[in-house]
Amino acid sequence: MAQHSLSAKKMAIMVSAGFDETQFINIQKSMMVNNAWLKVVSNKSGLVNGTNNGSFGMAYPVDAVLSETLAIDYDGLIIPGGAKHIAALAEEPHALRILRAFLREDMAVLVIDEAADLLAMVDAPAKASDFDDSKAIDTKASVVRSKDGASLPEALAMMAAIVNASEEEQAA
Repeated sequence: MAQHSLSAKKMAIMVSAGFDETQFINIQKSMMVNNAWLKVVSNKSGLVNGTNNGSFGMAYPVDAVLSETLAIDYDGLIIPGGAKHIAALAEEPHALRILRAFLREDMAVLVIDEAADLLAMVDAPAKASDFDDSKAIDTKASVVRSKDGASLPEALAMMAAIVNASEEEQAA
């Protein structure tokens, strides 16, 4: 696979209380290494808590609330796993609106573990059931699905390829 960079890209990570903190931290580290901007968008302003091994984890500052967030302000969207936070996002109309906007515009979306369940709720071109369950990382349309602790760097490289291909199409 060709190397693609997320350098200077502005990525949104959509979370609600109860997101998988380990995934979140690994995504943060990857974004810093790749020189990308990661903005935390959430259904609540202020701070949002992750979970770590079934207990509440650290609190992280929210950069933007979902009700004021537009897909056009970002190059891609990442939704980490965590059953509690996915259940909350599924009930949040603004979360579904943002996901629909990313998908409608063929913008890169990375869904991890339970986050793939949101695809069915927004009539996505690629639904969770469309992915090959024998693969830990799979791509359909502009969506990358990662499951079962698959390699985050590989999933982000697939996402970067989508972001860069979209930019090349727009430039042509």
